[in-house]
Formats: sequence, structure tokens, C-alpha cells
Amino acid sequence: MAVRKTNMTISPDIYERLIKIAEKKGIRVSTWVNAMMKEFVEQEEAVDLNK
Repeated sequence: MAVRKTNMTISPDIYERLIKIAEKKGIRVSTWVNAMMKEFVEQEEAVDLNK
């Protein structure tokens, strides 16, 4: 799978809070963001199919 690097604007407060939680769980931020984006896209595609 090809990886695409991109820049995102994230609130510094939210980012720091996410880092603290993710590190405790051994999760990399990029892995988490990718999983959340995938979940969102799948949900939206499912909604579109039901229209």
C-alpha cells in the first residue's frame, strides 16, 4: 500500500492530549488517524448506498 504524507492543522491542546493517551496504549498518531478516517469513509459510503 502506498503511503501519502500530508500536513494537517490540529489544535495544540487536542494534539498533546491525544499523544498522552496514545503513548500509554502504544498507538502511533498516524495509525490512529488512519483508522478513524477509514471508519468515517466506510460509514459515509454505507449511508450513500442506502439512499
